[in-house]
Amino acid sequence: MKFRFTDEQEMLRRAVRAFAAQELKPEYLRELDASGRAPHWELLPKMAALGFTAVSVPPEYGGIGGSVIDATVLLEELGRTSLSVASMLNFAIGFGCETVKRYGTDAQKRDLLPKVVRGEMCFAFSLTEPNAGSDAAAIRTGAVSDGDSFVIDGAKIFTTGAAESRCLIVATRTDTSVAKHKGISLFAVDPKSPGITFRKIEKLGMRGAGGLYEVHYDGVRVPRSALLGPLNGGWDAVKATLERVRISQAAYCIGCAQQVIDDAVRYAGERKQFGQPIGKFQAIAHLLADLQVEVDAARWLLYRAAWIVDSGARCIKEASMANLACTEALLQVTSESMRVYGGYGLTMEFDIQRHFRDARLFVIGDGSSQIQRNLIARSMGL
Repeated sequence: MKFRFTDEQEMLRRAVRAFAAQELKPEYLRELDASGRAPHWELLPKMAALGFTAVSVPPEYGGIGGSVIDATVLLEELGRTSLSVASMLNFAIGFGCETVKRYGTDAQKRDLLPKVVRGEMCFAFSLTEPNAGSDAAAIRTGAVSDGDSFVIDGAKIFTTGAAESRCLIVATRTDTSVAKHKGISLFAVDPKSPGITFRKIEKLGMRGAGGLYEVHYDGVRVPRSALLGPLNGGWDAVKATLERVRISQAAYCIGCAQQVIDDAVRYAGERKQFGQPIGKFQAIAHLLADLQVEVDAARWLLYRAAWIVDSGARCIKEASMANLACTEALLQVTSESMRVYGGYGLTMEFDIQRHFRDARLFVIGDGSSQIQRNLIARSMGL
Protein backbone atom coordinates (compact mmCIF):
# COMPACT_ATOMS: atom_id res chain seq x y z
CA MET A 1 0.00 0.00 0.00
CA LYS A 2 1.50 3.32 -1.12
CA PHE A 3 0.19 6.69 0.00
CA ARG A 4 1.90 8.68 -2.72
CA PHE A 5 1.21 9.98 -6.20
CA THR A 6 3.27 9.20 -9.28
CA ASP A 7 5.72 11.71 -10.70
CA GLU A 8 3.34 12.25 -13.64
CA GLN A 9 0.44 13.00 -11.30
CA GLU A 10 2.55 15.52 -9.39
CA MET A 11 3.48 17.13 -12.73
CA LEU A 12 -0.22 17.32 -13.59
CA ARG A 13 -0.94 18.98 -10.25
CA ARG A 14 1.78 21.57 -10.88
CA ALA A 15 0.46 22.22 -14.39
CA VAL A 16 -3.04 22.84 -13.04
CA ARG A 17 -1.64 25.16 -10.39
CA ALA A 18 0.26 27.15 -13.02
CA PHE A 19 -2.83 27.37 -15.24
CA ALA A 20 -4.92 28.61 -12.34
CA ALA A 21 -2.34 31.23 -11.39
CA GLN A 22 -2.29 32.51 -14.97
CA GLU A 23 -5.94 32.28 -16.02
CA LEU A 24 -8.04 32.17 -12.83
CA LYS A 25 -6.98 35.28 -10.98
CA PRO A 26 -9.15 36.35 -8.04
CA GLU A 27 -10.55 39.35 -9.91
CA TYR A 28 -11.65 37.14 -12.82
CA LEU A 29 -13.39 34.63 -10.54
CA ARG A 30 -15.15 37.40 -8.63
CA GLU A 31 -16.41 38.85 -11.90
CA LEU A 32 -17.78 35.46 -12.97
CA ASP A 33 -19.55 35.11 -9.64
CA ALA A 34 -21.00 38.61 -9.72
CA SER A 35 -22.19 38.43 -13.32
CA GLY A 36 -23.19 34.76 -13.49
CA ARG A 37 -21.43 34.59 -16.84
CA ALA A 38 -20.52 31.12 -18.09
CA PRO A 39 -16.86 30.95 -19.27
CA HIS A 40 -17.04 27.56 -21.01
CA TRP A 41 -15.72 28.59 -24.38
CA GLU A 42 -13.15 30.97 -22.91
CA LEU A 43 -11.53 28.33 -20.73
CA LEU A 44 -12.11 24.88 -22.23
CA PRO A 45 -9.90 25.55 -25.30
CA LYS A 46 -7.14 26.81 -22.99
CA MET A 47 -7.41 23.70 -20.84
CA ALA A 48 -7.42 21.56 -23.98
CA ALA A 49 -4.12 23.13 -25.06
CA LEU A 50 -2.61 21.85 -21.79
CA GLY A 51 -4.06 18.36 -22.19
CA PHE A 52 -6.57 18.62 -19.32
CA THR A 53 -9.54 17.70 -21.52
CA ALA A 54 -7.68 14.66 -22.88
CA VAL A 55 -7.17 12.98 -19.51
CA SER A 56 -10.26 10.76 -19.59
CA VAL A 57 -10.45 10.08 -23.33
CA PRO A 58 -8.93 6.86 -24.77
CA PRO A 59 -5.92 7.24 -27.09
CA GLU A 60 -7.84 5.95 -30.12
CA TYR A 61 -9.99 9.09 -29.93
CA GLY A 62 -7.11 11.49 -29.41
CA GLY A 63 -6.91 11.38 -25.62
CA ILE A 64 -4.26 10.13 -23.24
CA GLY A 65 -6.33 7.44 -21.53
CA GLY A 66 -5.55 8.56 -18.00
CA SER A 67 -6.76 6.79 -14.88
CA VAL A 68 -9.58 7.82 -12.58
CA ILE A 69 -6.91 8.84 -10.07
CA ASP A 70 -5.38 11.11 -12.73
CA ALA A 71 -8.75 12.80 -13.31
CA THR A 72 -9.27 13.07 -9.56
CA VAL A 73 -5.91 14.80 -9.11
CA LEU A 74 -6.80 17.23 -11.91
CA LEU A 75 -10.23 18.10 -10.51
CA GLU A 76 -9.04 18.31 -6.91
CA GLU A 77 -6.29 20.75 -7.80
CA LEU A 78 -8.57 22.87 -9.99
CA GLY A 79 -11.16 22.88 -7.20
CA ARG A 80 -8.62 24.57 -4.95
CA THR A 81 -8.94 27.67 -7.12
CA SER A 82 -12.53 27.51 -8.36
CA LEU A 83 -15.36 25.08 -7.71
CA SER A 84 -17.23 26.57 -10.66
CA VAL A 85 -14.42 26.08 -13.17
CA ALA A 86 -13.64 22.56 -11.90
CA SER A 87 -17.32 21.67 -12.18
CA MET A 88 -17.42 23.10 -15.70
CA LEU A 89 -14.43 20.95 -16.72
CA ASN A 90 -16.21 17.94 -15.26
CA PHE A 91 -19.15 18.63 -17.57
CA ALA A 92 -16.67 17.92 -20.39
CA ILE A 93 -14.44 15.11 -19.09
CA GLY A 94 -16.71 13.64 -16.43
CA PHE A 95 -20.21 12.27 -16.67
CA GLY A 96 -20.89 12.98 -20.36
CA CYS A 97 -17.53 11.71 -21.55
CA GLU A 98 -17.73 8.65 -19.30
CA THR A 99 -21.28 7.86 -20.43
CA VAL A 100 -20.30 8.05 -24.10
CA LYS A 101 -17.16 5.94 -23.47
CA ARG A 102 -19.12 3.20 -21.75
CA TYR A 103 -22.47 3.20 -23.55
CA GLY A 104 -21.96 5.07 -26.82
CA THR A 105 -21.86 3.51 -30.27
CA ASP A 106 -18.66 3.62 -32.29
CA ALA A 107 -20.13 6.48 -34.32
CA GLN A 108 -21.02 8.46 -31.18
CA LYS A 109 -17.54 7.95 -29.77
CA ARG A 110 -15.89 9.05 -33.02
CA ASP A 111 -18.09 12.13 -33.12
CA LEU A 112 -18.08 13.30 -29.50
CA LEU A 113 -14.85 12.20 -27.83
CA PRO A 114 -12.39 14.02 -30.14
CA LYS A 115 -14.41 17.17 -29.54
CA VAL A 116 -13.90 16.69 -25.79
CA VAL A 117 -10.15 16.49 -26.34
CA ARG A 118 -10.15 19.68 -28.45
CA GLY A 119 -12.12 21.60 -25.83
CA GLU A 120 -15.12 21.86 -28.14
CA MET A 121 -17.57 19.69 -26.21
CA CYS A 122 -19.41 20.19 -22.94
CA PHE A 123 -22.31 18.02 -21.78
CA ALA A 124 -25.32 18.69 -19.57
CA PHE A 125 -27.23 15.94 -17.77
CA SER A 126 -30.96 16.51 -18.26
CA LEU A 127 -32.28 14.12 -15.62
CA THR A 128 -34.20 15.81 -12.79
CA GLU A 129 -37.87 16.64 -13.35
CA PRO A 130 -40.16 19.13 -11.59
CA ASN A 131 -42.18 16.31 -10.00
CA ALA A 132 -39.12 14.26 -8.98
CA GLY A 133 -35.92 15.33 -7.28
CA SER A 134 -34.18 12.59 -5.36
CA ASP A 135 -36.54 10.01 -6.91
CA ALA A 136 -34.53 10.12 -10.11
CA ALA A 137 -36.31 7.19 -11.74
CA ALA A 138 -39.73 8.89 -11.57
CA ILE A 139 -39.29 10.12 -15.14
CA ARG A 140 -42.29 11.36 -17.11
CA THR A 141 -40.48 12.94 -20.06
CA GLY A 142 -41.32 10.56 -22.87
CA ALA A 143 -39.61 9.51 -26.08
CA VAL A 144 -41.93 7.87 -28.61
CA SER A 145 -40.64 5.89 -31.57
CA ASP A 146 -41.73 7.35 -34.91
CA GLY A 147 -40.17 5.70 -37.95
CA ASP A 148 -36.45 6.39 -38.00
CA SER A 149 -36.79 8.91 -35.15
CA PHE A 150 -37.87 9.38 -31.57
CA VAL A 151 -40.01 12.34 -30.48
CA ILE A 152 -39.30 13.72 -27.01
CA ASP A 153 -41.88 15.59 -24.93
CA GLY A 154 -41.58 16.72 -21.33
CA ALA A 155 -39.80 19.01 -18.93
CA LYS A 156 -36.61 18.89 -16.88
CA ILE A 157 -35.41 21.18 -14.12
CA PHE A 158 -32.10 22.03 -12.43
CA THR A 159 -30.08 21.19 -15.55
CA THR A 160 -26.77 22.99 -15.02
CA GLY A 161 -25.18 24.38 -18.15
CA ALA A 162 -27.99 23.25 -20.44
CA ALA A 163 -27.95 26.31 -22.70
CA GLU A 164 -24.14 26.49 -22.71
CA SER A 165 -23.68 22.80 -23.49
CA ARG A 166 -23.19 21.29 -26.92
CA CYS A 167 -24.80 17.96 -26.02
CA LEU A 168 -27.70 17.24 -23.68
CA ILE A 169 -27.80 13.76 -22.14
CA VAL A 170 -31.57 13.40 -21.78
CA ALA A 171 -33.18 10.71 -19.64
CA THR A 172 -36.56 9.68 -21.02
CA ARG A 173 -39.25 7.06 -20.52
CA THR A 174 -39.60 4.87 -23.59
CA ASP A 175 -41.82 2.15 -22.09
CA THR A 176 -44.64 3.00 -19.68
CA SER A 177 -45.80 -0.59 -19.22
CA VAL A 178 -42.96 -1.68 -16.94
CA ALA A 179 -41.67 -0.75 -13.48
CA LYS A 180 -40.27 2.77 -13.21
CA HIS A 181 -36.61 1.69 -13.08
CA LYS A 182 -37.16 -0.09 -16.39
CA GLY A 183 -38.27 1.47 -19.63
CA ILE A 184 -35.79 4.37 -19.32
CA SER A 185 -33.57 5.40 -22.24
CA LEU A 186 -30.88 8.05 -22.70
CA PHE A 187 -30.46 10.23 -25.76
CA ALA A 188 -27.61 12.49 -26.84
CA VAL A 189 -29.45 15.60 -28.05
CA ASP A 190 -28.26 18.80 -29.70
CA PRO A 191 -29.45 21.66 -27.42
CA LYS A 192 -30.22 23.73 -30.53
CA SER A 193 -32.77 21.20 -31.76
CA PRO A 194 -36.19 22.66 -32.67
CA GLY A 195 -38.64 22.33 -29.80
CA ILE A 196 -36.13 22.85 -26.95
CA THR A 197 -36.58 25.96 -24.81
CA PHE A 198 -34.73 27.09 -21.70
CA ARG A 199 -35.75 29.11 -18.67
CA LYS A 200 -32.84 30.32 -16.59
CA ILE A 201 -33.18 30.02 -12.80
CA GLU A 202 -31.25 32.44 -10.60
CA LYS A 203 -29.15 30.67 -7.99
CA LEU A 204 -27.26 31.42 -4.78
CA GLY A 205 -23.87 29.96 -5.62
CA MET A 206 -21.83 28.23 -8.35
CA ARG A 207 -22.67 31.20 -10.54
CA GLY A 208 -19.61 30.80 -12.74
CA ALA A 209 -20.35 27.18 -13.65
CA GLY A 210 -23.03 27.96 -16.21
CA GLY A 211 -26.68 28.74 -15.80
CA LEU A 212 -29.23 26.59 -14.00
CA TYR A 213 -32.15 25.86 -16.31
CA GLU A 214 -35.62 24.49 -16.65
CA VAL A 215 -35.68 22.76 -20.04
CA HIS A 216 -38.82 22.05 -22.07
CA TYR A 217 -38.93 19.44 -24.82
CA ASP A 218 -41.90 20.01 -27.13
CA GLY A 219 -42.02 17.52 -29.97
CA VAL A 220 -38.22 17.33 -30.21
CA ARG A 221 -37.39 14.92 -33.02
CA VAL A 222 -34.08 13.06 -32.78
CA PRO A 223 -32.70 10.28 -34.98
CA ARG A 224 -32.49 6.73 -33.66
CA SER A 225 -28.71 7.16 -33.76
CA ALA A 226 -29.10 9.60 -30.84
CA LEU A 227 -30.00 6.70 -28.52
CA LEU A 228 -27.17 6.42 -25.98
CA GLY A 229 -26.98 2.89 -24.67
CA PRO A 230 -29.65 0.19 -24.98
CA LEU A 231 -33.30 1.03 -25.55
CA ASN A 232 -35.18 0.71 -22.22
CA GLY A 233 -31.88 -0.04 -20.50
CA GLY A 234 -30.94 3.49 -19.52
CA TRP A 235 -31.29 3.16 -15.76
CA ASP A 236 -28.03 1.23 -15.50
CA ALA A 237 -26.34 4.03 -17.44
CA VAL A 238 -27.88 6.64 -15.11
CA LYS A 239 -26.61 4.77 -12.04
CA ALA A 240 -23.12 4.33 -13.49
CA THR A 241 -23.03 7.99 -14.51
CA LEU A 242 -24.05 9.18 -11.05
CA GLU A 243 -21.47 6.87 -9.46
CA ARG A 244 -18.68 8.59 -11.40
CA VAL A 245 -20.18 12.04 -10.78
CA ARG A 246 -19.96 11.38 -7.05
CA ILE A 247 -16.22 10.78 -7.27
CA SER A 248 -15.59 13.80 -9.52
CA GLN A 249 -17.71 16.06 -7.36
CA ALA A 250 -15.95 14.86 -4.23
CA ALA A 251 -12.60 15.72 -5.84
CA TYR A 252 -13.22 19.40 -6.42
CA CYS A 253 -15.12 19.77 -3.16
CA ILE A 254 -12.16 18.48 -1.14
CA GLY A 255 -9.79 20.65 -3.16
CA CYS A 256 -11.85 23.72 -2.31
CA ALA A 257 -12.11 22.68 1.34
CA GLN A 258 -8.32 22.48 1.60
CA GLN A 259 -7.91 25.92 0.04
CA VAL A 260 -10.46 27.41 2.42
CA ILE A 261 -8.44 26.05 5.35
CA ASP A 262 -5.17 27.34 3.88
CA ASP A 263 -6.70 30.79 3.39
CA ALA A 264 -8.07 30.81 6.93
CA VAL A 265 -4.69 29.77 8.36
CA ARG A 266 -3.00 32.58 6.46
CA TYR A 267 -5.57 35.10 7.64
CA ALA A 268 -5.25 33.85 11.22
CA GLY A 269 -1.51 34.51 11.02
CA GLU A 270 -1.99 38.06 9.72
CA ARG A 271 -4.96 39.30 11.72
CA LYS A 272 -3.98 40.57 15.18
CA GLN A 273 -6.14 41.06 18.24
CA PHE A 274 -5.12 41.58 21.85
CA GLY A 275 -1.51 42.01 20.76
CA GLN A 276 -1.02 38.75 18.85
CA PRO A 277 -2.13 36.92 15.70
CA ILE A 278 -5.53 35.34 16.26
CA GLY A 279 -4.08 31.98 15.19
CA LYS A 280 -2.21 31.94 18.50
CA PHE A 281 -5.49 31.65 20.37
CA GLN A 282 -6.32 28.06 21.14
CA ALA A 283 -9.96 28.44 20.10
CA ILE A 284 -8.91 29.36 16.55
CA ALA A 285 -6.00 26.90 16.37
CA HIS A 286 -8.11 23.95 17.52
CA LEU A 287 -10.95 24.84 15.18
CA LEU A 288 -8.62 24.80 12.17
CA ALA A 289 -6.86 21.65 13.37
CA ASP A 290 -10.17 19.80 13.61
CA LEU A 291 -11.14 20.95 10.12
CA GLN A 292 -7.83 19.71 8.70
CA VAL A 293 -8.35 16.27 10.24
CA GLU A 294 -11.81 16.09 8.66
CA VAL A 295 -10.52 17.10 5.23
CA ASP A 296 -7.60 14.66 5.25
CA ALA A 297 -9.86 11.78 6.28
CA ALA A 298 -12.34 12.61 3.50
CA ARG A 299 -9.54 12.92 0.92
CA TRP A 300 -8.38 9.34 1.48
CA LEU A 301 -11.93 8.04 1.16
CA LEU A 302 -11.99 9.82 -2.20
CA TYR A 303 -8.76 8.30 -3.48
CA ARG A 304 -9.75 4.85 -2.26
CA ALA A 305 -12.92 5.09 -4.36
CA ALA A 306 -10.93 6.27 -7.40
CA TRP A 307 -8.48 3.38 -6.92
CA ILE A 308 -11.33 0.87 -6.79
CA VAL A 309 -12.73 2.14 -10.10
CA ASP A 310 -9.27 1.93 -11.67
CA SER A 311 -9.05 -1.66 -10.49
CA GLY A 312 -12.13 -2.47 -12.57
CA ALA A 313 -14.58 -2.99 -9.70
CA ARG A 314 -17.89 -1.27 -8.97
CA CYS A 315 -17.79 1.02 -5.96
CA ILE A 316 -21.33 2.15 -5.23
CA LYS A 317 -20.77 2.21 -1.47
CA GLU A 318 -17.27 3.66 -1.62
CA ALA A 319 -18.25 6.39 -4.12
CA SER A 320 -21.17 7.39 -1.90
CA MET A 321 -18.95 7.40 1.19
CA ALA A 322 -16.39 9.58 -0.54
CA ASN A 323 -19.04 11.97 -1.82
CA LEU A 324 -20.77 12.21 1.55
CA ALA A 325 -17.52 12.80 3.42
CA CYS A 326 -16.09 15.36 0.97
CA THR A 327 -19.23 17.40 0.40
CA GLU A 328 -20.11 17.51 4.09
CA ALA A 329 -16.50 18.41 4.88
CA LEU A 330 -16.72 21.35 2.49
CA LEU A 331 -19.97 22.48 4.08
CA GLN A 332 -18.42 22.25 7.55
CA VAL A 333 -15.16 23.93 6.54
CA THR A 334 -16.82 26.90 4.86
CA SER A 335 -19.23 27.40 7.74
CA GLU A 336 -16.66 27.14 10.50
CA SER A 337 -13.93 29.09 8.70
CA MET A 338 -16.21 32.11 8.58
CA ARG A 339 -15.75 32.32 12.36
CA VAL A 340 -12.03 32.94 11.80
CA TYR A 341 -12.78 36.00 9.67
CA GLY A 342 -15.39 37.36 12.04
CA GLY A 343 -17.30 40.27 10.54
CA TYR A 344 -15.03 40.36 7.51
CA GLY A 345 -16.32 36.95 6.48
CA LEU A 346 -19.72 38.50 5.76
CA THR A 347 -18.27 41.06 3.36
CA MET A 348 -17.79 40.61 -0.38
CA GLU A 349 -14.14 41.60 0.02
CA PHE A 350 -13.12 38.09 1.09
CA ASP A 351 -13.70 34.93 -0.96
CA ILE A 352 -14.93 32.90 1.99
CA GLN A 353 -18.47 34.14 1.34
CA ARG A 354 -18.35 32.75 -2.22
CA HIS A 355 -17.10 29.38 -0.99
CA PHE A 356 -19.82 29.44 1.69
CA ARG A 357 -22.50 29.96 -0.98
CA ASP A 358 -21.02 27.47 -3.46
CA ALA A 359 -20.74 24.69 -0.88
CA ARG A 360 -24.50 24.54 -0.34
CA LEU A 361 -25.07 22.93 -3.74
CA PHE A 362 -23.05 19.80 -3.17
CA VAL A 363 -24.98 18.35 -0.24
CA ILE A 364 -28.09 18.54 -2.46
CA GLY A 365 -27.14 18.13 -6.13
CA ASP A 366 -26.39 14.83 -7.90
CA GLY A 367 -27.67 12.89 -4.93
CA SER A 368 -28.23 14.59 -1.59
CA SER A 369 -26.38 13.60 1.57
CA GLN A 370 -29.49 11.70 2.65
CA ILE A 371 -29.49 9.71 -0.61
CA GLN A 372 -25.80 8.88 -0.13
CA ARG A 373 -26.60 7.61 3.37
CA ASN A 374 -29.42 5.49 1.94
CA LEU A 375 -27.04 3.91 -0.58
CA ILE A 376 -24.42 3.24 2.06
CA ALA A 377 -26.96 1.76 4.46
CA ARG A 378 -28.41 -0.46 1.70
CA SER A 379 -24.94 -1.81 0.93
CA MET A 380 -24.66 -2.72 4.61
CA GLY A 381 -27.82 -4.81 4.39
CA LEU A 382 -30.05 -2.27 6.12
